[in-house]
Order: sequence, then C-alpha cells, then structure tokens
Amino acid sequence: MKIFEIDSPLMRTLGKVSDLVILNLLTVLMCIPIVTAGASFTAMHYCCLKIVRGHENKISKQFFHSFKDNLRQSTVIWLIFLLILAFFGGDLYLMYLNPSETSTFIFGGIIAALALLFFAGTMVFPLQAKFYNPIPKTIKIAFLFSFRHFPQTLLVMLATLFPFSLFLIGNLGILLFPLILCFCFSAPGFLSAVFYDKDFAAAEEAILAKNQQSSEKAEDEE
Repeated sequence: MKIFEIDSPLMRTLGKVSDLVILNLLTVLMCIPIVTAGASFTAMHYCCLKIVRGHENKISKQFFHSFKDNLRQSTVIWLIFLLILAFFGGDLYLMYLNPSETSTFIFGGIIAALALLFFAGTMVFPLQAKFYNPIPKTIKIAFLFSFRHFPQTLLVMLATLFPFSLFLIGNLGILLFPLILCFCFSAPGFLSAVFYDKDFAAAEEAILAKNQQSSEKAEDEE
C-alpha cells in the first residue's frame, strides 16, 4: 500500500516523530550535568530547525556536532541566566522570610524580571544554534526578537511549561511520565522552530547578500 511507502506522508511524519523522541532523550541526557544544559538546548534547537526544514539526517550526529561547536558560548550564556535566576530566587526567598510593606511591589518587579528572562531564554539558544555573534549581542537580539514576535513567543513559553505543569495536577505527570520524557523539550523546540524559521531564513539571506557585497568590493579593490 502506498500509505506505507517510505516517502508517504504517514512514514515521513512517523520519521519526524521518532527523530523528536531521539532528540529529546539526547537533550535530557546532556542536561544531567546541569552545566552543559545550555549546549544541550542549543544542539536541540539546531536539530529542530533541521527537522522543520526537512534536512534531518542522523539526528544524533547533528546533535553532537552542534553541541561541540557551541559548548563554550552556550555554557557561558546558560551560566549567566542561572546566576540571574539564582539572584532573583534568593531575593524571593528573603522576602518570604522577612515580609515588609514593600514586599508586594518588589515581588511584582521580580516576577516581571523573571518573565523577561524567560522570554529571552526562549530565543537565545535558537539564535546561538544558527548564528555566530558575541554573547552580549546574542542575548540582546534574543530580547528584541522575543518581543517583536510576542504572541508566538508566549505560545512557545506556554508549550515549554506545559509538560512540567502536568506534575502539578495530581498524579497526571507520573502517569504521563514516559510521554513527557519523550517530548518535553523537543516538541516545544519543534514548535519554536516552526515560528522562527521564516525570520531566520530572511536573516540568513541578508547575511549572505552582505557577504557577497563585501567579497565583490574586495575584488574590485584588488
């Protein structure tokens, strides 16, 4: 039957699903040391964009290629975000121990700051996976991109939090744990890649055109 042929829509879909499962397991595995989580998320987003564009080929090989290439910068970015998160988390804990009249105002400010951090976090690793920039510029672009595409970023944030929110609903998280283990990172990453693919493609074309102009200018000067 044609439906079971290797190039049929069904088989291509099943292939993508299996790639997402493998990708998620690799991401979880490489997040275990904690300090390498940034490189793991970067590699995951690199592979997710490949899957969206239909360029997936040996997911594990692509994952570790990106992991190795982005290990240093992704780790630095991850540690920066962790330090900021720890700072605000410490403030919230101190407020809990010593409440005051200004606690509500400060609490609101901290929550807003954490929301900004989460917004930037949804885009900083996809950007690191696809474009090479200095760390401050990558973080700056992540903030700008996330707010420029606020609805999509909010959707990705909700999708990212959804698998973990299931653990707050009775035993649902435990019952669905095998499914969560297979898709908790890769499914939101795939959704994220779907929404930023066109913007990344436009940026790639702009960079290519700029490089070509620079090359032509250099040749003219010679």
